[in-house]
Amino acid sequence: MAEAAQADAPRRKQRPPPKMAAVETIEQITPHVVRVTFRGDELAEFGPPRPGGHVKLLFVPKGTTWDRFDPEQPRPTSRTYTPRFYDRETRRLGVEFVLHGDGLAANWVQSAKPGDQMYIGGPGGGYDVPADAANMIVVADDTAVPGAGMVIEAAPAGCAVTALCEVLDAKEERPLSPTVRLSPRWLHREKAQACAILEREAIALNAPADANWWIACEANAMRRIRTHLLKDRKVDPAKIHTRGYWRLGETNYPDHDYGND
Repeated sequence: MAEAAQADAPRRKQRPPPKMAAVETIEQITPHVVRVTFRGDELAEFGPPRPGGHVKLLFVPKGTTWDRFDPEQPRPTSRTYTPRFYDRETRRLGVEFVLHGDGLAANWVQSAKPGDQMYIGGPGGGYDVPADAANMIVVADDTAVPGAGMVIEAAPAGCAVTALCEVLDAKEERPLSPTVRLSPRWLHREKAQACAILEREAIALNAPADANWWIACEANAMRRIRTHLLKDRKVDPAKIHTRGYWRLGETNYPDHDYGND
C-alpha cells in the first residue's frame, strides 16, 4: 500500500540546469555598488527576465568541480539577485552587487575578474506593469534599485512615475535608468535602521488613488507598508505588488516573499 502511494505521489518538478556565463566587465558604480556584466552564448536562451524578476547565482568553490547536468549532485550555495539588464542579441546579463560587509557574494565580486565563470539559474518572478497604468509609485531600498530601474522602463508611455529610493548616503545615488528620465526622491539612511526612513516616507506619501504600487525592500518594512495601503488607504490589492528582498538578521532570504501571508 505504501509502495502504491509512493508511486502515485506527484514528482517534484526538476529545475533546468543553470546557464554558464563568464564575467565580461566589472564596474564600480558607487562606493558600495559593483555592476558585473556576464556574457555567454547560453544566455541567448535565458530570458528575458520580467521587470523586478530574479536570478540565482551559484557559487562553485574554487578547486571543486560540479556537474550541473547531474540532478543527483547537490547545488552549490546560491544567492538571489535582480538583473539590471538583459540583452538577448549580445547575450549579456547585468547584475549589481551591493557591498555591505563580509559575505559570499560580496567576497566573490571583490575578487572577480574578466573571464571568471558563473552558473546562473532562472529567471523567475517579476512584475507585469499594467498597460493602462496612469500613475506608478516605486518604493525601493538599495538592494531593489536594479529592479526599480527595470520597472520604470516597462511603464507605459504617459504613465506618471514617482520613485522613493533609500540608500546609505548621497554618494550612493545613481541614475535609475539610462533611457528613462526620472528624478527619484533619494532618502539617505545614514545611521538609521535600514528601510525605517523608506517605510515612513512611503506611508506619508500623497499618492493618487488609482496609483499602482511596486514595493521592494526589507521584508518586515514591506509588510507594514502593504498593510497600510490595504487597511488604511483601501487600495485595491490588484494594484499592489510587493517583494521582501531580504529580512533583518537572515542570510540568503527566500526569493518568493510577496507579502501575501
